[in-house]
Amino acid sequence: MPKSLSYFTGLFSMLLSNRASVLAPDLIRTYLRSMLSKRDVLLESVRRFSTPQYFFDEPALAASLSRFQEVFSKHLGRFRIFYAVKSNSFRGLCKHVSDAGHGLDVSSGVELSMALSLGCGHILFSGPAKTDAELSLAIQNRDKVTLLMDSAGEMERVAGLIQDSDLGDVPLKVGFRLRGQHHGIWGKFGIPPERFPTLFTRALTINGLDPQGIQFHTSWNMGPEAQVKMIERVGACVKALPESSQRRLKFLDVGGGYWPERGEWLNPQNTISGKLLQILDPDFEFKPSHYYHPARPLEVFAREISAALRSQGTPLSQLEIFMEPGRWISTPAMHVLIKVVDKKEATVAIADGGINLLGWERPLFEFTPLLNLTRPSLREFPVRVFGNLCTPLDIWGTSLFGEGVENGDILLVPDQGSYTYSLRQSFIKPIARVVRYDGNSLSEAQPEQVF
Repeated sequence: MPKSLSYFTGLFSMLLSNRASVLAPDLIRTYLRSMLSKRDVLLESVRRFSTPQYFFDEPALAASLSRFQEVFSKHLGRFRIFYAVKSNSFRGLCKHVSDAGHGLDVSSGVELSMALSLGCGHILFSGPAKTDAELSLAIQNRDKVTLLMDSAGEMERVAGLIQDSDLGDVPLKVGFRLRGQHHGIWGKFGIPPERFPTLFTRALTINGLDPQGIQFHTSWNMGPEAQVKMIERVGACVKALPESSQRRLKFLDVGGGYWPERGEWLNPQNTISGKLLQILDPDFEFKPSHYYHPARPLEVFAREISAALRSQGTPLSQLEIFMEPGRWISTPAMHVLIKVVDKKEATVAIADGGINLLGWERPLFEFTPLLNLTRPSLREFPVRVFGNLCTPLDIWGTSLFGEGVENGDILLVPDQGSYTYSLRQSFIKPIARVVRYDGNSLSEAQPEQVF
């Protein structure tokens, strides 16, 4: 690489470094200490149930669920959680949420069937392009299900299906998803806000429908700014309704997309500057540093969303508020435990579990600190930890926290509860078992896939 080009790539790195903050070592160490506090029970789980395994951390789930409820309830008079099943569809996790009195947000007939089988009495059914069979299942269980309609066409299909159903005295509760200010692929969701008054008025004329609410969803929220802007747009739409129609509104669903408070942790190659460097020089060697996008505390979300609702006056300020947290609730609820089975050299180790357990090449995009539970330490050293799949993309990380690494060592991949278990794949290797820890005892909640 010419020296002049190297100079300019370094300059690019400095100019763009402010787009992602350096992840302070103290933040990493504090996080790792919290994980090491679980070391004894994690090693006991490995001793009893082997590796690889998903470790379902039920106390962590209970704590995150309780905190989300507590924080928002301080600011909102009427508030209900509908956990987003898609973020982690493990049956035991969803049962805990339902048994705690919360609702479930489902996006398919498969998820709806599971929610019903758990005895959940409060279910939101959202998502685009629902099939007639899925819609019929919602209609059949209308005492438990609120249908969030995604388009005018879906509403007309629902109207047709209702005419062929014996509803008795129980109408189908429905809401409308409003499209945010997204472009590109996000345009697949919801209806344009300006069309809401017309569609809501039409829904009021359909026998068997009970139009009750509005939903919107903004994603990857590091702060509440996107939700606040959408509340303002929703407020304008509602004001366009006649007062008689406004009185029919009962809920506003603010959706999910809340990022865990520790923020988004990144490898250097996944910052903006890192991506530019890779374009300029695909062989550029990055230093072992870590970055992150900070997230605002949950209290800030609750305070500013509540203030935005009050600023809109009635009816928004008086509606029951639904929320669909997924990632925030499920992230700390599941960890992955793997074992080193082949140390090929000082800088290469291969574990007995691959990233098919995650369902995607997550470690290539996000920084997850790998912790050696057998030789624990807060010291980080370079080593490429691969999985056991027959593909070079199967890598858990390029560094490890511990006092070295040897065959037989147990490694912790912490906080893998969101968008991993639901995406797991039977690719080359079997899907691992799930071990449940309820705070007192360990038990196998789901067996390993057999072949």
